[in-house]
Amino acid sequence: MAIIGLSKLHYAIMTTEDTATTAPVYETPKRLIGINSVSVSPENDTATLYGDNMALDTKTSTRERTITLEVARLPLEDQAALLGYTYDSSTKKMSVNGDATAPNVAIMYEEDTDEGKVWYKCYYKGKFSPSSEDANTRGDSLEYGLHSIEGTFVARLDNKRVYDVKEADATDTTTAASWYASVGGGA
Repeated sequence: MAIIGLSKLHYAIMTTEDTATTAPVYETPKRLIGINSVSVSPENDTATLYGDNMALDTKTSTRERTITLEVARLPLEDQAALLGYTYDSSTKKMSVNGDATAPNVAIMYEEDTDEGKVWYKCYYKGKFSPSSEDANTRGDSLEYGLHSIEGTFVARLDNKRVYDVKEADATDTTTAASWYASVGGGA
C-alpha cells in the first residue's frame, strides 16, 4: 500500500508525566487545520558483535525521532501551547519569555492509502522547538509559505513511543471518532 494522503493533525498537551505506577494524563486532543507534510527521522544506535572474523549479530535501538510538521496555518494560540509561550486570548497576542519551556505533547494524524484504507498514527511524547522563519516577497508567480515546526519525540516511561492502527477501512467512523477523542484512541 502506498500513502496518498495526510490529514487531521491533532496535538495534546501532556499535563501529568507518567510514573512507574501511573499512566500520563493528556488534555483533549486539539486539531490543527491544514497539515501539508510530516517527516519522521529516527535517531538510531547500532552495534555489531564480531567473532571468528565475521559479524555474528547486530542490534539497533532507536533513541529518539525528529518530527517536522508543515502546516498551512499555525495560529498564535497553538504556537504558544506547543512551545510553552504565553498567549493572551483577549488581546490575541503571544509573548515569548526567556525562560519559556515547551511542554511534552502527543501528536496524532491519519494517512490515506491507495487501497482506500486509513492508517492512524500517534507519537506519545515529544517537545517542539522554535524553527527558522522564512518569508518571500511576491514575484512573477504566487507561492504559498508554510509554517514549519520541529519536535523531538522519545519513549514514555512505560516504553511506549508510537501507536499505529493500520489498514482501518476508510468508512470505519467508530475508529476515527474514538481515535481523536483521547490520545491514541485511549490505547
